[in-house]
Order: sequence, then C-alpha cells, then structure tokens
Amino acid sequence: MAAAPLPSVPTRSDILLDANIFIYALLEQSGQCRELLTRCAREEIFAVTTFDAVIEATHRLMVAEGFGRGLIPKGTRNPAKWLKKRPGAVQEMSTYWAQVQSILDLNILLLRTGEDSVRRAQEVRSAYGLLTRDSLLVAAMREYGLTSIASNDSDFDRVHELTRYQPADLVAPAPSM
Repeated sequence: MAAAPLPSVPTRSDILLDANIFIYALLEQSGQCRELLTRCAREEIFAVTTFDAVIEATHRLMVAEGFGRGLIPKGTRNPAKWLKKRPGAVQEMSTYWAQVQSILDLNILLLRTGEDSVRRAQEVRSAYGLLTRDSLLVAAMREYGLTSIASNDSDFDRVHELTRYQPADLVAPAPSM
C-alpha cells in the first residue's frame, strides 16, 4: 500500500511515531514532521512511540551534532565507532540532549518494550522481513492495537494491516548512524 501524506493524519487518531519523524523535525529537515509534533503536543493526535525509538533518535541526534560541530570529521564511515574512541567529543555535545528533552516533554505516550515484545518482534521479522528496530515497533503497535505509523521508512509498507504516513517535504537526508 502506498504511504499517505503526513499532513493527512486525521485529528483524534492514534499513531505511532518512528524515530525518523523526530530526527526530521528537530533537525529542521521537514516542516510536516514539526507540524505533526505540534499537533501531538496540542492533543489533536494521540501519539505514542517506544523508548527504543527515543534511544535511536538520541543516537542519531548526537551523531548529527558531532558532524555539524566538526567533532566528527566529514566522511567518517562509522561515527559511533569514531565517537567511542573519543569520549571527550561526546562530553562536549549538549544540543542533542536538549532536542531529546523536547521529545520527552511532548504529549506522547512512551511505550516500554520487554521480553514479550522481543518475542513478538521475531514473529514480525519472520512474516515481513523487517529489521530488528522496525519489528519491535510493529510488535508494540500490535500489542497496543495501533494500525497507523508516521515514518519515512517504506519497509513498513510490507505490513499490510498498517497505514503509513510519510513526510513529503524532506530537505536533507537523515544523519547516518
């Protein structure tokens, strides 16, 4: 199924937010993603995400800050490995944390994933060929009866019972991990 445009998320609907929605909004790569988060904050939409998605967003925002501030050299193929060897660079960064705090301050329900979610995620991987993080999101969605997801990841289109809402106004790629 083709993705629906992000601005068409119906008012009063329930939706799970993928990490890339936070990334695009907070790095000012998508006005549609920023507007979706605003609608969530105003309680026009009931949004949920997982702590795993917030952790992924935290990592990607940290890497983006590292590149943006020149703490990670351009062209670094594995920024996480590079940062791991340079804890001082991590200690210098703080913008990413302010961005993460803004996620935590939104009116979004944060779902925990546990052993049951990990087991259900394997069923999702087997059925649809999704990778680990995506399969955990689908497992959480099923657990909480959600059928809508906001994401730029077309892999979710393989899960036919889901409706994916996608930003159409991206101005730059998401930072690599």
